[in-house]
Amino acid sequence: MSWTIGNYALSQVQMNANAVEVYKYFSGRGWSLNAIAGILGNMQSESYVNPGVWQSLNEGNYSGGFGLVQWTPATNYTNWATANGYSITDPNGQLYWIDALTESTGQWIPTSSYNMSWGAFKTSGSSPEDLASAFLKNFERAGVEVESARRSQARSFYNLLSQYGANSKAIESAVEWTIGIANDNSHGYDQGNRWGPDYDCSSLLITAYQQAGIKVKDAGATYTGNMYAAFKSCGFEDVTGLVNLSSGSGVQRGDILLNVASHTAMSIGNGQVVQASQNENGGATGGATGDQTGQEIWCTNYYNFPWNYVLRLPGGGSATTTGVYIVQWVPG
Repeated sequence: MSWTIGNYALSQVQMNANAVEVYKYFSGRGWSLNAIAGILGNMQSESYVNPGVWQSLNEGNYSGGFGLVQWTPATNYTNWATANGYSITDPNGQLYWIDALTESTGQWIPTSSYNMSWGAFKTSGSSPEDLASAFLKNFERAGVEVESARRSQARSFYNLLSQYGANSKAIESAVEWTIGIANDNSHGYDQGNRWGPDYDCSSLLITAYQQAGIKVKDAGATYTGNMYAAFKSCGFEDVTGLVNLSSGSGVQRGDILLNVASHTAMSIGNGQVVQASQNENGGATGGATGDQTGQEIWCTNYYNFPWNYVLRLPGGGSATTTGVYIVQWVPG
């Protein structure tokens, strides 16, 4: 995934995407999911989980708060970041500071209600709600606590990130299955025999996620015209606003690229997509079973069909691209 960073409020989809980046960073350093959810519940109230936010959106006010946890004054963080080669909005610098320097700088002060060390907090199995309160009391010491909101947000992030792990496996299963179909010439393009062994553009991707355990077909997905609603009902998010459709920047492995009227393809990362295009006769029906050309179902460079939507199951991996490649297509 990729960060959304700037001095503005974020949508829930943008906050969720940033939260996944926080999760990947801290979980790789031994943090418990509960602790990560607890700190995210605070980050939402402090900064919209946005490392570029200034207090009250007053950019450049170094006497106010800044960043993911709203260091106050901002110079408590920005002076360190500048001295250590980080842009002040770089989330890696902010996350490093939180993980490695919270204790040594004296930012973490255990209270009687949450009498735990910083190290104990990071690995705690206490509830996300209690750890949200612990971070609020021991680290943030906020003037306006809105503690109940932080606790509720922590639970929401816990649920999101719990699903993220399962979704990561499903995304990889769907991508690998689809690439396998593309590389197996016993499968080709045909709208008259579209649920195997041949597929069209929509049945290929519907089957990919259905076999991966995301029951989009059971939810009503049968063609491009109803994929959006069915995929959304199964947990996919509309991330069109996070993607540059012209270049493909922001597209991630496993994303569904959808033109509701005509076509769909799947991002497989590294600037490529996999798709079912047309049969050996350049049409939609009547071809021989299997891939006669090597390009009935195939992998190719990213291109803008144009796509109306990009749908993402939370849990995908980052894969931006700038290449554009135009291919023939048949509505699927």
